[in-house]
Amino acid sequence: MKQIIHLDKQLEEKLILFEEKCEVICRKLEQNVQAEFEHHNHRIVIELVRLNKGKIVSDIDVFEDDYESFIELGLEQDEEYYPNGYIPLWKCKTEWFQKIGYMTNRSLDEIEKIILLIVNEILEDVEGD
Repeated sequence: MKQIIHLDKQLEEKLILFEEKCEVICRKLEQNVQAEFEHHNHRIVIELVRLNKGKIVSDIDVFEDDYESFIELGLEQDEEYYPNGYIPLWKCKTEWFQKIGYMTNRSLDEIEKIILLIVNEILEDVEGD
């Protein structure tokens, strides 16, 4: 994660676009692998999560104190959810009376590859059960 101290409108737009592209990647990959998991009576969940002070938020206010976004991967089985992976994207917090952001160093392609690696590990575990 790289530290960013200049939080401006241009960065905000970049972050919102980045999060939206990550959501598209999550949906695409989830759809692509869902059938493999359903074959083993599981459901894979790949989603972008936005939190503010630990609570899920739907509006995107990336510069709000304690806002964070990340990609979470998990399995659903018998109406139970089991988280398996976490990829941090952005976090905003106040340090020494100044808002500071922390953004992933990874590109969209790198994030997609990491998701696929985690999905394959989860699938191997499911197939081994």
